Amino acid sequence: MLPGQGSQFPSMGASLYESDPQFKRALDDFFDAFGTGAHRLRQVWLHGSSQDLAHGPFAQPLLFGINYAAGVVWLDELKNADVTLIGHSVGELAAATLAGVFDLGLAGALLNERARLLEDAPRGGLIACRRTEESVREQLGVLGGSAVIAAENADNQCVVSCAEEDLSATMRHLGSRDVPCMRAAATQPFHSPLLAPAALEFEEFLTQHGHRLSPAGLRMVSAFSARTISDRDVLPAWFWTRQMAEKVLFWEALRRNCDSSPHTFVEIGPGTALSMAARRLPSVRAGRSAVVTTMTRHRRGAEQWKSIRREVAELFC
Repeated sequence: MLPGQGSQFPSMGASLYESDPQFKRALDDFFDAFGTGAHRLRQVWLHGSSQDLAHGPFAQPLLFGINYAAGVVWLDELKNADVTLIGHSVGELAAATLAGVFDLGLAGALLNERARLLEDAPRGGLIACRRTEESVREQLGVLGGSAVIAAENADNQCVVSCAEEDLSATMRHLGSRDVPCMRAAATQPFHSPLLAPAALEFEEFLTQHGHRLSPAGLRMVSAFSARTISDRDVLPAWFWTRQMAEKVLFWEALRRNCDSSPHTFVEIGPGTALSMAARRLPSVRAGRSAVVTTMTRHRRGAEQWKSIRREVAELFC
């Protein structure tokens, strides 16, 4: 599982970069592929504040890079295992690169263009809510304004996206209706119609490079379509670009494709958001499946990273 916006934190993965040559090489390769702006991106990653990291033009490529580098290491460790990739938002682009849909050169260009488009996009943000999507949507209908459901992450967890000018009123309204909520680390209204113009430009950019797309070489479940990606899905540019402005179906994707048989869900990127969601699955609650986190904000040690990898690899390889 590869996370998206909101999971980032300062210096995420820095200890791995210092101690794991394979991780370092993969992340350096991404920075090289990103091109113009990579030096600034490195500086924000290592020395920026949480506020800097909330800004999409920084957070999105850095989340991609950390997810990608971690994925390179994990896929090598689990090369004899039956692996399925699933990414949340920009994490889906990292999963697609690991699966071979994009080569790293194209992926770097895509993330650079995505960052450029976000610089000019409307300002806004995300609100994480601990209520069902249905109940939160009902409250948004009463409120009006730009707020929409941006993601359904679990059976009782959803995310609201809205314009900057509506954020405070939306949070006040949800709080007054006893909806536990908090602002996520984002300064753009991801997965809302407000980003539709940027998504269209992104689609035009990728269409110019469509000849470089390839069928996925690994099984990949999409949180955009909530189904396993087929060769037919890979080719239209819109499949990879419209998710910027449309709802993330992470919970439906997990439940529909990964809950009928035992799985070990490993969140290989930063944070714990996807692990918390996976723990809501019936198979996990019943003890048939397990959940593993690898890169938490407060436990960043390289030794822990290696130990977790060894333990998971021993189970499946």
